[in-house]
Amino acid sequence: MSDILIFDSFLIVFFLLLYFGGKKYLWMRRSLIVSCLVVSFVYLIWRTFFTLPHDCLIDIVLGIILLISEWSGFSQAIVFYILFWKKYKRPEQNVNDMDIIPTVDIFIATYDEDLTILKRSAVAAMNMDYPDKEKVNVYLCDDGSRPNVKELGDELGIKVITRVKHDHAKAGNLNHALGVTNGDLVVTMDSDMVPRKDFLMKVVGHFKDEKMGFIQTPQTFYNKDPYQFNLFVTNEFGSDQDFFMRTLEEQKDAFNSVMYVGSNAIFRRTALESIGGFTTGVITEDMATGMLLQAKGWKTGFVNKNLASGLAPETFQDLIKQRDRWGRGNIQVAKKWNPLFLKGLTSIQKLLYIDGISYWFFGIRKMVFLIAPLWYMLFGFSSLNATFSQLLLIWVPMFIATQLAFKLVGQGRQNVMLSNLYETATAPHMAYAILLELIGKKQNKFAVTRKGINTDKSKFNYRFGWPLVLITFLSVVSLIKVVYLMTQSADLNSVYINVFWIGYNLITLVLAIFLCIERPRLRKAERFESHKKGKLLLVSSKGESVELEASIIDWNESGARIHFISKKNLLLGNYQGKLMVDDQHLNVRVVWTASEVLAVKFFNVNSKQFAYLI
Repeated sequence: MSDILIFDSFLIVFFLLLYFGGKKYLWMRRSLIVSCLVVSFVYLIWRTFFTLPHDCLIDIVLGIILLISEWSGFSQAIVFYILFWKKYKRPEQNVNDMDIIPTVDIFIATYDEDLTILKRSAVAAMNMDYPDKEKVNVYLCDDGSRPNVKELGDELGIKVITRVKHDHAKAGNLNHALGVTNGDLVVTMDSDMVPRKDFLMKVVGHFKDEKMGFIQTPQTFYNKDPYQFNLFVTNEFGSDQDFFMRTLEEQKDAFNSVMYVGSNAIFRRTALESIGGFTTGVITEDMATGMLLQAKGWKTGFVNKNLASGLAPETFQDLIKQRDRWGRGNIQVAKKWNPLFLKGLTSIQKLLYIDGISYWFFGIRKMVFLIAPLWYMLFGFSSLNATFSQLLLIWVPMFIATQLAFKLVGQGRQNVMLSNLYETATAPHMAYAILLELIGKKQNKFAVTRKGINTDKSKFNYRFGWPLVLITFLSVVSLIKVVYLMTQSADLNSVYINVFWIGYNLITLVLAIFLCIERPRLRKAERFESHKKGKLLLVSSKGESVELEASIIDWNESGARIHFISKKNLLLGNYQGKLMVDDQHLNVRVVWTASEVLAVKFFNVNSKQFAYLI
């Protein structure tokens, strides 16, 4: 045992040296990747030929299922590290360098979203910079045919596009808009996505290349997703989509394999027309559209700048429903346009799309890892035939190398433990959804993710939380049973292995259960930190006036929290007046005061002021 510990210690020190050196030197980064794949391959060869159980049929079947799950994870790791072998960043292009400035149609797709959310996006889109703003048209593509959306369009002075027949959901909505517009370029925006002023300026220049079919920019989020919010880890965790949106997509750009994600993208109209418009017949029309464009020979690109932000799902339930739709949609795309047989795709494009589709089997794989040790501890069925010392020798180096390599490549946005939490929390439902889709029980109806949810109470989401509670309960029972097994003639090697395995699973299971406790979301609009300076001119209900130097702490389009210094007691009466910041004079009403801090609500905000705030 001591020799094993010495050997493991040597390998771990070696991996750590490569990890810290890999932050600076490319050759050390690549050496860690190669080391990770080598020790993982050695581990799996050992697993395949020396650890499969053979005592009974159930053991053999369970052992094969577990082994297939591990090989599946390894195959995805190979593709993952191929992507990150060399860092890639697309060179910037200036729209002003284009010979002819193209016309741009901005489609904001909406169905039943709150008008306050839609108005933010519309106003921001109207105020984007462009060399010739006469060439930019903003359209509200309302597939709900709502009168109040028409009124909003009239208020803002932008066109509203509706249709009589509401087939093919979002893709049908966008295709209808394509048929009644004629811009050279088409921007697709979800109704909650708020573009920055420089969105067009940073992206349109890339269409100087006549073969450029579309440019995707990341979807970022200005609210906290359920992982960050429900677990009180706003500053510790990034959004669970950051790694894909900001890191994976950029690396896929090196292989012309950028995935269209439904929003924050610009298309060349002729490219869309070459494939008959946005793809229909699947619930992830965005992924299919991008893939078919690439198969048609069009170039695609990714601009890794935060140019538009929206709302992440605000409850764990909505997050799971969104992932359910994405997972099912990927299976539908694979059935309808299998990337392996899709003419026009390069070999690497086929590999990356197959890898992206196979990712959605993570729920099934994760459930195998969660349940396998329970089969042994509760029922005596073994899926692994190995000694504890063998695992120390072969599994531990692989585990450490995997952790370090993934963390290094993840660039601080992702690590194995965080990925494990994401997958554990959603595994029961995703495994069920993918299995249903595989056997033909489709979910064809496109379900819009709810946005702008307000709640004032905490609640446990039993529908999605009970499988996690059940697995956790069985895990605890299994650990209690250890005391009994250690007094019997049970194989203690297997006991030790499964105790460690269950303990590792319990860490993420407990966090996943807490994730199912939905915390209250009291504000209708998110607040944003600010360092802007200004002045407050206030008059009380008793006629007392006061002028204050103001420093905005945080604000949104509804109000602000402001730091001030004053010798006067502002608690003597109700105050209202103006907040003067930049060149704006905003009407405000004080809603509460504390020591050197007050909160104001904006009122009578005109269109220019609203645009400034957004």
